[in-house]
Amino acid sequence: MGEKQRIEELRNLISHHDRLYYQEATTEISDQEYDALYAELVALEDKHPNWITPDSPTQRVGGEPVDEFQQVRHTVPMLSIGNTYSIEELREFEERLARLLPETDFTYVVEPKIDGVAVTIIYEDDLFAVGATRGNGTVGDGITSNIRTIRALPLRLPFSDLGLAKVELRGEVFMDRTGFAELNRKREEEGEELYANPRNTTSGSLKLLDPKQVAERPLRVAIHSFGELVMKDGTEPLPWTKHSELLRSIEDMGVPTIQHWEVCKGIESVIPLVDVWSKRRFELGYETDGLVVKVESFQMREMLGSTSRSPRWLIAYKFPAEQAETTLKHIELNVGRTGAVTPVAILEPVLLAGTTVSRATLHNADEIARKDLREGDHVLIEKGGEIIPKVLAPLLEKRDGSQIPFEYPTTCPSCEGPLARSEGEVAVRCENLDCPAQLRRRLQHFASRRAMDIEGLGQAIIDQLVTAGMVKGLPDLYRLEHDPLADLERMGEKSAQNLLDGLEKSKSNPPASLLHGLGVRHVGEHVAEVLVEAVDDLRDLGKLSQEEFEEIPEVGPIVAEAVRNFFLDPHNIEVLDQLSELGLNFKKPQVEAVVGVTHPKHLDGLQFVVTGTLSGYSRDEAKAQIKNRGGRVTGSVTKKTDYLVCGENPGSKFDKAEKLGVPILDEDQFKKILAGSN
Repeated sequence: MGEKQRIEELRNLISHHDRLYYQEATTEISDQEYDALYAELVALEDKHPNWITPDSPTQRVGGEPVDEFQQVRHTVPMLSIGNTYSIEELREFEERLARLLPETDFTYVVEPKIDGVAVTIIYEDDLFAVGATRGNGTVGDGITSNIRTIRALPLRLPFSDLGLAKVELRGEVFMDRTGFAELNRKREEEGEELYANPRNTTSGSLKLLDPKQVAERPLRVAIHSFGELVMKDGTEPLPWTKHSELLRSIEDMGVPTIQHWEVCKGIESVIPLVDVWSKRRFELGYETDGLVVKVESFQMREMLGSTSRSPRWLIAYKFPAEQAETTLKHIELNVGRTGAVTPVAILEPVLLAGTTVSRATLHNADEIARKDLREGDHVLIEKGGEIIPKVLAPLLEKRDGSQIPFEYPTTCPSCEGPLARSEGEVAVRCENLDCPAQLRRRLQHFASRRAMDIEGLGQAIIDQLVTAGMVKGLPDLYRLEHDPLADLERMGEKSAQNLLDGLEKSKSNPPASLLHGLGVRHVGEHVAEVLVEAVDDLRDLGKLSQEEFEEIPEVGPIVAEAVRNFFLDPHNIEVLDQLSELGLNFKKPQVEAVVGVTHPKHLDGLQFVVTGTLSGYSRDEAKAQIKNRGGRVTGSVTKKTDYLVCGENPGSKFDKAEKLGVPILDEDQFKKILAGSN
C-alpha cells in the first residue's frame, strides 16, 4: 500500500473510531491504539503536506487565534421558539394550527430541548465550510474554527449522493455532565474558580478566540433541523418530506443528531410525554430544560409559515425549575487561591433534579445579609440549569428562635490571619500569603499547564508536600530532594525523579509564565505577556510608578494597582529574590537583530493592531515581526494605536480605525514598514 493510500485509510479509521466514541459511546480499540493511528497520520502528513485535505482529522485545530469573529448572515433567519409552561397552552397551540389549516390531522415530532447554544453548520460540496452562532437571528458570529474542534462532527458528509450542493444544519452545542464535571475537576486541581453550569461554559467556550483552547473543552453537538438547502441543479425536490426522515437520514450518514425523539399523532399524544420527560430527563447525560414540539410535515410547515419572531409550526414546553425544602445546617468558609473567602451552605441532604444536594454556594457576605440567612433555617433551594444549586430564601414562617444569625468573621478560617475587603469589591480576602489554604491553591496554579507547566506536580502530591511541611512557600518547591520525595505515599524513586526533572525544566520558562504562575490578581496569561514586555527583569515591575503602569498598553488602573502592590510587598520581594537565586528565569530574552534591517528597533514606541488574513504571514508571525523591531501589538484599536495592519476580511477594526483616523496599512505597506522604508 502506498503512503497516499495509507493516509486515506488512516483518515477513515480515525473518523470511524471518533463516531463510535463520541456518538455511540463505545470503542473497538484502546486509547493507545487510537493515539498510534493519529500519530502515524500526523507523521505522514508532515512528510507530504501537499496531501493534507480540509476534512483530515488533523485539521480540527488548524486555525490561528483571531482578534474577533467575522459576521455571518443567515440566508434563512434563525428565529426563536415560542415557549409555554402549561398543558393548556399546548392544546391552544394545536387550536391555532387548526384555524390556519382546518380539517387537518397534525402529526408532531417531540424532542428533548437541550440546554445549549444554538449554532448553524454549513456543508458545501460535502465539506464542512462554515459554523456560526445564532446571534440576533439574522447575523451571527463566524466560529468555524471553533466548531471544527468538535470531534463528533464529521468534516465530510455524502450530501451529494442526495443531489445536494449545500446543506445548512442547525442544532445545539453543549457539554454533557461528565465532561463538565471533569473540566471543573481540572480547574479545581489548578486552583481556578469553578464554572457554574454547562450552558454558560459552552457559550463562553465558543467565544474563545483561540481554537486550540476550544479543543480542550468537552464540547458536543446535536443537530435537530436544517436551514438552507441547495440542490445541485436547482430543480430536484428536496430529499426529505418529513422531519423524522431528515433525522434518520443524516444520522445514518454519521451526523450527531438529537436523540430520544418520538412521533406523536395529535397534541393529546404529546401531553403524556410532558410528565414522562419531567422525570426521565435526569437520566440523560446532559442538561435539558423542556420539550420541543414540531409539526412533522415540511409541506405543512411551509403552509403555516412564521411570525416575525418565531415559526408557527413549533413550540417549546419548558420545565419549571426544580425546587426543594431543606435545612441550612451551617455556613462553611472556603479560602480560594487569591485569598477570597467564599461562604458555602452545608445543607441537610435532599433529592433535587435527580441528584442529592448537600451544598450550595452563598456567593459572598452581602448575599447572606440580603437574604438574612441563618444557621438552622429551613430554606428553599433551586436547581434550574445550574449544576451548583442556589439558596433562594429562608422560610421565615418556620423560624422558632433557635436559628443563629451569621456573623462574618474578621480572621481567616484557615490561618487566622486578618480578613480585608477592598473598596468596590464584594469579596472578603485573607491577606496572609502563607495561608495554608491559599498555599495549596497557589501551588496548583503555579504548576498548571498555562503557568509553569510542572509535570508530576498535581493536587495529590501538593497536598502531601504541604501536609508534611516540606513546602511552605513557592521557593521550597525548588529545594526538594529526591529521597524525602520518594518516601511520600504513592511516589517512589521514578516519580520523585520525574518531579525533580519537571521542576528543573520549569526554571527556564519565560518570565511571562512565571508572572502568570505567581497568581497576581487580575493578571492572566495575556496581561502577563504585556507586562513583561515593559521591563527587562520581572522584578523591575516594582520600580514602576502607578502612572508608568497605566501607560503600558492594555493595563488599566485596577491591574496597575494590583501588580504594583504585589511587587512592593516586602514578603513578595523576598520570595522573588529566593526564586531568582534558585535559578528561575526573570529576564526578558534579548531581541536578536533582524537580517537585512539596519535598525532592528526602528518600530520602538509604535503601537500596532493586526486584523484580517495576511497572505505572507500568519497572525502570530506578523506580531512577532513587529515585536522583533521594538513595536507593540495590542488587541483593539484606540486613539493610541499608531497603525492598523489590515489583511482580507478585516471586520469592525477597519471601521474603527477609519473613524479614529488611525493609519491603515495593507500588506505591501506593512512589509515596507518592517524593512524600515517609507
